[in-house]
Formats: sequence, structure tokens, C-alpha cells
Amino acid sequence: MKKNCYSPVPHFLRIPWWLSVLLAIFSYCVLKYFAPQLQLSNETLQNMAMAAPGLAPIAAILFLLLAAIRLYDFDGDTADDDSEEK
Repeated sequence: MKKNCYSPVPHFLRIPWWLSVLLAIFSYCVLKYFAPQLQLSNETLQNMAMAAPGLAPIAAILFLLLAAIRLYDFDGDTADDDSEEK
């Protein structure tokens, strides 16, 4: 029988720290360099694409903060295990 386990942490926050770093690099490059070059027929979407370079650092910082949180959580668990053995 399947257990119904509830976790307060959403699934997208459970990604490894190194994947968050890669997503930060990818999102920065896409928003900074690729999005402004899109030729969109809708004027609103074109304006959003032109605003994307300003949002690139914000998106990258959010992913890097997530990576730091995940790395801290991972390292914190191993440090507690080492101190209990002594």
C-alpha cells in the first residue's frame, strides 16, 4: 500500500545544489543575451523581452540563494552525524 507522505517543501526546492548553480548560469545567459534578440510580433511580449536583461541578475541570484540553502542543509546534516559519533 502506498503511504501518503506530506512534505512542506515543494518538489522544485528539492533539486541538488549544483543543479541550482547550473540553472542560475542558464537563466542569466538566456535572459541577458537570448531574450532581447527575439523578434516577437506582439508589442507587449517584445517589451517584456527587452526588459529581460534587467531581470537576469535577479533570477540568477535567486537560484544561487537556493543553491546555498541546499548546500547548507546538506552539509549541516553530515556535520551533526560526525559530532554524534565522537
